[in-house]
Amino acid sequence: MDLVIVNKQKHVHYILPIIIFFSTIILSYAKIQETALPFLLPLFIVSFYSGYLYLICFLTAIIGISIINQDTFTIVVIITLLLTIYLLNFTHLLKTKYISFIMTAILIPFFYANHYNILQTTVLIMLTLFNCYLDQEIIPLIIHQNKNVLNIKRLQALIVVVCTLFISFIPFNTTYTMIFLRYFLLISIYYLSIEKVMPIILYLSILLMLIAPSLKDDVLSLILPMSFFFMIQPKNKYLFMSIFLLSHITLPFFINYNYFYYAFVILVPVFLFMISPQFKNKKIKINPEFIEISYQEQLKSKADAFASLFHQLTEVFKEENQETHLSEYVGYVYEDVCHHCSSKKYCFYGQEGMSRLGKLISKGIQKDLEVDDYQYIYQHCLKPDDYLKSLKNHQKGYFKMLKVNHAHDHLKKDLFQEFSIMGHVFQNFSKKIDEQDNEKKILEHLKAYHFEVYYLKKIKKDYENYMLEIGIEDIDEKTVTEELIPILENYLNESLDLVSIKKQHLQIGYTSILLKHELKYTLQLAKKQYALEQQCGDSILTFGLDEHHYVALSDGMGQGYIAYKESKLTLDVLSQLLKNGIQLKDTLNTLNTLLKIKNQGDMYTTLDLFDFNLMNSRLKVIKYGAYESYLIRNHQIDVLHSHSLPVGMASTMKMVSYDMKIKENDILILTSDGVGEHFFDLLKKYQEEIEKMSVYEIVSFLFQKSFQKKDLDDMSIIVIKVVNRNS
Repeated sequence: MDLVIVNKQKHVHYILPIIIFFSTIILSYAKIQETALPFLLPLFIVSFYSGYLYLICFLTAIIGISIINQDTFTIVVIITLLLTIYLLNFTHLLKTKYISFIMTAILIPFFYANHYNILQTTVLIMLTLFNCYLDQEIIPLIIHQNKNVLNIKRLQALIVVVCTLFISFIPFNTTYTMIFLRYFLLISIYYLSIEKVMPIILYLSILLMLIAPSLKDDVLSLILPMSFFFMIQPKNKYLFMSIFLLSHITLPFFINYNYFYYAFVILVPVFLFMISPQFKNKKIKINPEFIEISYQEQLKSKADAFASLFHQLTEVFKEENQETHLSEYVGYVYEDVCHHCSSKKYCFYGQEGMSRLGKLISKGIQKDLEVDDYQYIYQHCLKPDDYLKSLKNHQKGYFKMLKVNHAHDHLKKDLFQEFSIMGHVFQNFSKKIDEQDNEKKILEHLKAYHFEVYYLKKIKKDYENYMLEIGIEDIDEKTVTEELIPILENYLNESLDLVSIKKQHLQIGYTSILLKHELKYTLQLAKKQYALEQQCGDSILTFGLDEHHYVALSDGMGQGYIAYKESKLTLDVLSQLLKNGIQLKDTLNTLNTLLKIKNQGDMYTTLDLFDFNLMNSRLKVIKYGAYESYLIRNHQIDVLHSHSLPVGMASTMKMVSYDMKIKENDILILTSDGVGEHFFDLLKKYQEEIEKMSVYEIVSFLFQKSFQKKDLDDMSIIVIKVVNRNS
């Protein structure tokens, strides 16, 4: 596996460095205990992660504003932190996940030297550390500059940063600061929810109190009205504003209410909100691939498929019940006693139809005979003892079959009821859950191995292939190849190739790794069928599932629609069970039991199942009562024989399978028994020509040759060729 380092630099949008520049200037005025370091240090870390241009903009702004304000303390601290990072990085001692702790720890001696007491130092250190972790959430937004990396947590962090910029204007004008702060928070609540925004409001309230303790009333006037949205948060913009305005009637009971001031700071943001363009009157939608969802949400697709399966099984047991035919048992007695009797033309059938002796057979099969019936038999039958003995024996068989059919009918009714209930259960459950979030599961798995993952994106190329982009802290080439990739391959049960590692300046440990999952082989398939009657009794099914591709052939007993119905049911249930994650062995046992119960051994189907694992290049062949299949490889023909009874014939099935490595240009041929015994001879005779043909030419050629000598039976031929995807 080759390591490719991508040196091409990503195009930088210069608007973001400019935003960093002006944000630094604005935040330098948000001071707590005469210092803005709790806000500037997190922005310094963000700039450092994002690249040289962002760092230069930050340093330019901080040096310029420090010179203007004659603030040597801030510039000395920032330069010290910058040199410390470079020194730790040069000595390979710096771990990115600890950078926030390291930076805040370095502040302690500076605060002590500047005569901050223990309480002040503790508050400033805690606030700085919290802001560092908060601001790091927006780093992927700056680095990738792609809305697809936006999730709820990062959006909340972005709201805090923007609101902090508003708060920085408090030293200049409190009124306009509160107006724009209210306006932005109203926008956030309307398009997100009060549950997601209220923690932000509480945190901003703490900042306001620390920056200007005299703003106690303004803080209460901010928190109390917005708390009303916990009771109701309408989607209608005008109703939303009406509730917000009405919620202020409680303020005079809690604060010193200046009617002119609060009317101004309340009505202006309401007006701004009303004239703001609306996003189709619905909440902001985060990219679905990054929405945080619960573990239960991954069950929806499984529930849908199980509901479909149980509804299909329910239809099976709606069929008419089997009948016990009395005439068959009357015929048995006749064959035993009357068939060779010289008087059969006189005592069994008369001119007016069946005689009393014939009618007594029908009566004696269904119930015990009466005394006068016995007397009549002894008087008129030449072999009365044989007559009564045969009648008694076949009466037992008739009653036994009645009992079996009765039990069978009850079983079918019970199964119908159970499958129907299960189908409705899964259908109802499916309505309550949403789609599976695969990225979240991968992310949680990597975090369980203590990888510091900042970014994970799965990019589908097509149904079977995809790219996986991961941003991880403090990782090198050796760790990627020897630890990360094997862990992911084992978890996903798929092979991954390393495409690139993007290394950008100053992103210590934050590395973007691009992996790809690509199937090595692809399959070319062609099929042809012949129906002796209107409908071919053979069924064919192919479907893909992850790196697997299944090809199945089933031959129903007999010909025509009845045989087709049984073979199609076999393959439909097989595919549904496999697609729902049921193991292959359990799938086959379930399928066999279902057909055994349904048909009571009177109907069965063969099964040819070819399971291609296109990633690890292996093939598993399973045959139950099926005709032989063939593998043409390296100018040789290998025959794959069946090792089991058909499906639905016996109560238990012994699973015997072929497991082999597939190679490029392998040709595999599946057939039903309708091709006849001469088929192998055809392959040997025309092998050289077949190897040069396409799959469509092969199947047409073999069909034509087989049809010339075929017996009176349905016939199916499937030809599969293994082809390298890159050839």
